[in-house]
Amino acid sequence: MDLRKLLLLAFVLSGMAALVYELTWIRPLQFLLGSTTYTISIIFAAFMAGLGLGSWIISKYVDRISNLPKAYALMELGIGLYGVFLLIIFNILPDIYRIIYPLHQSFYVFEFVQFLLVFIVLLIPTTLMGATFPIVAKFYTKEKIGKGVGEIYSANNLGAIIGSFSAGFILIPLLGIKWSIVFAGSINLLLGFVILSYTTKKSFKKIIALVLILFLFLAIVYAGSYNIQKLYSGGFSRTVIPKQIMEKTEFLFYEEGLYGTVAVIINPLDDAISLLIDGKGQGSVAIKDLRVNYLLSYLPLLLNPKADNALVIGLGTGATSGHLANLVKTTTVEIEPKILEASKYFTVSNSNVLENQNHDFIITDARNYLLKTETKYDVIAQQTSDPWQSFSTNLFSKEYFELVDEHLNEDGLYLDWVPIYTMTPDDFRSFYKTFNSVFPNVIVFANLKGNEEIPFNPQTGELVFVGSKKKIAYEDKINENFDLLPSYAKGILRMIWIDSSDDLLNLFMFTNEDMAGYAADAELITDDNLKLEFSTARSFLVGSSSEIISDINKFLKKDVE
Repeated sequence: MDLRKLLLLAFVLSGMAALVYELTWIRPLQFLLGSTTYTISIIFAAFMAGLGLGSWIISKYVDRISNLPKAYALMELGIGLYGVFLLIIFNILPDIYRIIYPLHQSFYVFEFVQFLLVFIVLLIPTTLMGATFPIVAKFYTKEKIGKGVGEIYSANNLGAIIGSFSAGFILIPLLGIKWSIVFAGSINLLLGFVILSYTTKKSFKKIIALVLILFLFLAIVYAGSYNIQKLYSGGFSRTVIPKQIMEKTEFLFYEEGLYGTVAVIINPLDDAISLLIDGKGQGSVAIKDLRVNYLLSYLPLLLNPKADNALVIGLGTGATSGHLANLVKTTTVEIEPKILEASKYFTVSNSNVLENQNHDFIITDARNYLLKTETKYDVIAQQTSDPWQSFSTNLFSKEYFELVDEHLNEDGLYLDWVPIYTMTPDDFRSFYKTFNSVFPNVIVFANLKGNEEIPFNPQTGELVFVGSKKKIAYEDKINENFDLLPSYAKGILRMIWIDSSDDLLNLFMFTNEDMAGYAADAELITDDNLKLEFSTARSFLVGSSSEIISDINKFLKKDVE
C-alpha cells in the first residue's frame, strides 16, 4: 500500500482511538470529581488544550524532521503505552484529590485546580495526539495543500465519529472501561508497528518485540490493577471520611453501563448495602433512605386509596416500585439497564420487585416515554438522581412537570423526591415556584424531623413533594386510611419508625397555602434554563439543607406573625 494512503487510513483509526480514550477516561474521572457538567467541561477542556499544545509545539520543529512517517509511528506508540499506563495513575488520583480538597470552599479556585490536575494527567497522550496532525499534514499534502489538509481532517473526523459511537454503544457496555482503554491502546500500537515496518525495516523486528513485550506487561499488570475500590476511596464528597475507612468498602456489584457506572457496595460507615451511580450514592437499606422510598410508596395510597395504577420514574434500589406494586398495578421507567441487575441486591427492601407480576419495566428515557404514551396514571412518583447529574437535570423543569401533569388522572398525584442537601435557598425557591406553577395544590413532607425519638441524627435532608390538580385534605385522609393499610404495610412502616398516622403527620412541612408569596421573585426552571444543573453542582460540597429549612421556617413564622 502507498505510504500516503496508509497514513490516511491510520489517521482514521487514530481518530477513533482518540475518542475512545476521551469517553472512557471520563468515567473514572467522574468517580473522582463527580458527574457534574463542570467535570465534563474540565475533561473536554483539558483534552482540547493538550491537542492544541501538541500541534503548536510540533509546528515549530516539523520542517526539521527528516522521517515524518517514523515520527508519527513513534507518537502512536507513545499514545498507546501511556493510554494503558493511565490505568495505574487513576488509582493514585484520590490521594491527590484529598490534598486539594480544602480548596473546595472557593468554587472557581477549586475547579481551576481540578482542571490543572486533569490537564497534567492527560498532558502526554493529548499532546502527542495534537502533534500527529502537523506531522501527517506535512507528509500527506503535496501541491494541493487545501485538498490534502481537507482529506486528512475529514479522515480524522470520520474516525472520531466511529470512536465515539463504538465507545458509548459497544465497547464500554461490553468490555468495560479498562479493556476499552486497552483496545484503544492496541489500535495506536498496531498503527505504530505497521508504519514502522514501512520506514525502518532493519530495526523493526527488535523494536516490535521490545514494544510488544512492554505493552503486554502494561496491559496485564496495570489494567489488572485498575481498582475501582481504590478509586472510590477518595474524591467528590468522600474526602471528609478517613481513607482507611473508605478503603474497607466492599463492592458487591460493579457494571459500566451505557449511561453510567452502577455499583452496589457495603457502606463501611453503617454496613448498609448502598447503590452507587457514577460513584454517588443513590439509595440504600439505611432507614434515612428507606424513609424516602416508603413515603413515595405509601403516601399516595393514603391520600388516594382508590388509585389503580402507578408510574415510577427511576428504579433505584426498587423499594418504591416494589411496595407500590404490592397494592396497585405499577410501571417503572428506567434509563440504565444495569440498575435492574443491581436491584437484585435489595430484594428485602424492594419486596422482590423483579418477580412481582403486578409490575412492568420499561427501559427508556422518562420524558420520551411520557411523550409517546397515552396512558394516564393515578400516581406518578419520581426518585431520579440529583439535578446536577446530566441524565436527571431535565426532570426538574417546568416543561417536564407539565408533561407529567398531562398524564395524571383528575384525582392523580405526582410525588417528587427533592434533595435539598444539594441546594441553596435560592435553588429551592426556584424549584418550589416551578413545581407550584404546574401543580396548584402542593403538600410537602420531610424524610426526617429533628423532634423524632429515633436512634440516629434525624436531620432533614430530603423532601417529598406531592402535587395535584385538586386540593387534598391530607390530614383527614392520612388519619382515615392509615389503619386500613394491610398489616404487612404497617410492619414495613414500623421498620422506619412510623407507627401511626401521627408519626407520619409529624413529617408534614407545609402546603402551597402556607407558602403563598414565598418564591414570588424566584426564577423559573425551564428547559432552556436548567439552572439546577449548574447551581447544585456548585453548592453540593458546601451547601447545607439546614439553610433551606431555616429559610422555610423563617417565612412560615413571618407569615404567622
